[in-house]
Amino acid sequence: MRDPKRILKKILSEGTDLEPFQQSGEPLELLVETLREVQRVRKFRQWLIDQTGIDAALQPAAFHSLLDLPEINYSEESDRNLDVVRHSLTDSRKPEDPVTISNLNTCLREIHKDLSGLNDLKNREYPQLPLASAMTGDLVGRVTNHLQGLRGLDWRGVGFLLTGWQARSIEKDFEALFPDARRVHPLRKHLNAVQLELAFYHRCLEINIKWAVTGLDLFRVVRADKLAQTIDNLSELGNGLWNLVYNGTQLPTTLGLAGIHFTDITPLFDPEQVPLTVV
Repeated sequence: MRDPKRILKKILSEGTDLEPFQQSGEPLELLVETLREVQRVRKFRQWLIDQTGIDAALQPAAFHSLLDLPEINYSEESDRNLDVVRHSLTDSRKPEDPVTISNLNTCLREIHKDLSGLNDLKNREYPQLPLASAMTGDLVGRVTNHLQGLRGLDWRGVGFLLTGWQARSIEKDFEALFPDARRVHPLRKHLNAVQLELAFYHRCLEINIKWAVTGLDLFRVVRADKLAQTIDNLSELGNGLWNLVYNGTQLPTTLGLAGIHFTDITPLFDPEQVPLTVV
């Protein structure tokens, strides 16, 4: 990089005094690359908002509510005697405390783990999901009722001979909800296939409820068939954050001068607090 100071001047907000940056003695080339990483991280955050509802810029109260999850609340480390010591964030953190990059990465890691497990399940057991393009969280219970209703109308020995009009009413409602799922119409002939598929959506619902505070709308992701892309973008966002932390060990002064602090993710994601120009 021939002139990192010139590039830095373009990236930072107009009127920024670059003298303190130079006097710090820290590598301006690395600072430029790190600020570019901030820009990339913001792009991944925006993609997740647009496509999944997840907002990585977690508010303190939202993160604090996630401490009900043991995998978020607890961390483990070994002491000098190699004994495992368990720490709880609820013992050291107040609800209004800012969310750190470390806090956020813990959340992203666990969301990534849950969605990766769901994607593995999908690829292994659900290569075809006829209901996916129209499925919502609210419809999971409704389809469950359809299945239970039809099974109750299937009389032993005579099938739907005496209950056909009732069965057809349920099937019409089901068809109206999923008009494109032709391979599972009429429903009475595909009860087992729909029951199996519904198990996948129950798992989606569990994950959606677990991470609802992040804004996740997993059914929107499934309808758009973007589960794999979501996992990739979560991974890229997490990698970007760790790159920032790694580079930050060499930029303790200049990153602060630029407005980036690892103890609070708010300015990291807020272009109004820390405006950066793409160069």
